[in-house]
Amino acid sequence: MNVRRPAATLAVIGALAAVTGCGGQKATEVNAIVPSFAVNRPQAPLGSAIEVTYTWTLEPGAKKIAGDYRALVHYLDSHKVVLFTDDHTPNPAPATWEPGKTYSYKRTVFVPVYPYVGDVQVVMGLYPASGRGERIAMKGEDLGLREYKVSKMEFLPQTENIYLVYKEGWHSPESSPQNPGLERTWTKKEALASFKNPKKDVVVYLEADTNAKAFDQPPVLTVSVQDKAGLAIPIADSEVFLKRIRFKAADLGDGEWVDLKLALNQSFVPKARGVNNTDERELGVMVYHLYVGEADRLGTLPEGGVEDAAPLTPAPAAKK
Repeated sequence: MNVRRPAATLAVIGALAAVTGCGGQKATEVNAIVPSFAVNRPQAPLGSAIEVTYTWTLEPGAKKIAGDYRALVHYLDSHKVVLFTDDHTPNPAPATWEPGKTYSYKRTVFVPVYPYVGDVQVVMGLYPASGRGERIAMKGEDLGLREYKVSKMEFLPQTENIYLVYKEGWHSPESSPQNPGLERTWTKKEALASFKNPKKDVVVYLEADTNAKAFDQPPVLTVSVQDKAGLAIPIADSEVFLKRIRFKAADLGDGEWVDLKLALNQSFVPKARGVNNTDERELGVMVYHLYVGEADRLGTLPEGGVEDAAPLTPAPAAKK
């Protein structure tokens, strides 16, 4: 839900946090925790991937956090309307944090496609995982509702990206039951997409999962370009996985378009695997995000987090 926060309202909230109320309530007690945010590139097109570092610094006078808390991360437009969120559970959990220590971790964030470009304000906070209770009052500039300003970015038009054309092998997009705004798409055993050749190194981001138990043998997904270079990805379980794969300019060839293929060593049909399942589709992997970016425009990527494609070798035939 988009929530507007008029300036007058914010001023009132800030005043209430700083003074004693008419009923004799005490002023808000601030915990000496400082949230901060860093991103690998301050300008990013809509629909692209960014690498974010979230940091929580506990000053020596900070108090231990009792209970389970989640990180609030909101990306706001120039009118302080929420564009999207990256709420998550920090690692390690806030209940384990110690005064005088700093906790940092990285997350890959996929920028949704919205009818908005321009300046973006990033705010952070901590709220009870149960959804009941108050957010933690921390040190920093409170935008209101205990959401603390940590950084600014700029979102660029989606046309700044490499555009993907989805060809054969894809089922219709589906909405997530837990988050109707999140679309994901099943592939068949093989799925093909194409993009215009930038004649430069590219990095392919793939976020996906599958029902690993539905396969007759351990599934292996190969992501390749032009059927000449790729990466084989063994899928050990049904958890969501993220891969970043670098393809050299030479791998892309000299043609105007590049074929990007997702190919499994086998597929499955849900109806054949479940007594009460009527889904007769041939399924491979569920794709949440597929993004191709020019390597030299992606900023600093996580150390060890990018795998290089290699020349393809013929795969052994699947057992029948």
